[in-house]
Amino acid sequence: MHWVIRQSIFKPGNYQLLVNALDTLRISHTSVAIANGTFDMLPDVNPEGKVYVCGAIKLARIARDKGWVPGSLLNENFKFDIWLAQLGSELLNHDIETGTLADVRTGHLAKFFIRPCEDNKAFDGMVMDSEMIADWRRDPAKAQLQKIDVIVSPVKAIYREYRLFIVNRRVVAGSVYRIGGRAEISPDVEDDVLDYARGVIDTWAPAHSFVMDVCLTQEGLKVIEFNNINSSGFYAINVPKYVEAIQTHYG
Repeated sequence: MHWVIRQSIFKPGNYQLLVNALDTLRISHTSVAIANGTFDMLPDVNPEGKVYVCGAIKLARIARDKGWVPGSLLNENFKFDIWLAQLGSELLNHDIETGTLADVRTGHLAKFFIRPCEDNKAFDGMVMDSEMIADWRRDPAKAQLQKIDVIVSPVKAIYREYRLFIVNRRVVAGSVYRIGGRAEISPDVEDDVLDYARGVIDTWAPAHSFVMDVCLTQEGLKVIEFNNINSSGFYAINVPKYVEAIQTHYG
């Protein structure tokens, strides 16, 4: 199976980890660029046989148009309202307000967590306050964001945050990425976190392969969000294990 990678989707360190893993496992791959405002892929590669892509919405569309299989695993399940309907209070941010960035209700909260409803990479989920969102709403450079549907939730106390890569409904790699609100990465994920993730997968999953972010709170473990496996950052996961799992299952 050939891998097509949009280099700009990853930070340089993540990109190099992926390329090193592919080279070590002797898997063929091509790095591509997509010009801003277009769906023009350079180089315009057309590998024979199966193709797996590493990129977000644009590369997913290109893969679909070219008929690449498995291509991208992004689908309509990567939306917060669907996660809420399926998992309810297992989601960290189940107590939400929804609306567009321009008009979602936030005045009752001193600080709040905000993210796009869809996994569309429009902006990363973050904590804001009333002054910051007012600045965003006034900023002409963010005019294209104003009509995006978002969710807003009260800020929660989070002790540890984890990223888990799931291939064929099985956790194949994981990483701690934040402890006590500070960026701190480690490949050591506790067994109870893995057991919790398996229980969530047994209940519902957005795809056969995906990324799940989980956190430890004062109410126990909760799901932060699901992410498209084709475009998620690695932190300290074992990248060769992820690559080998994808190659084995889909290739």
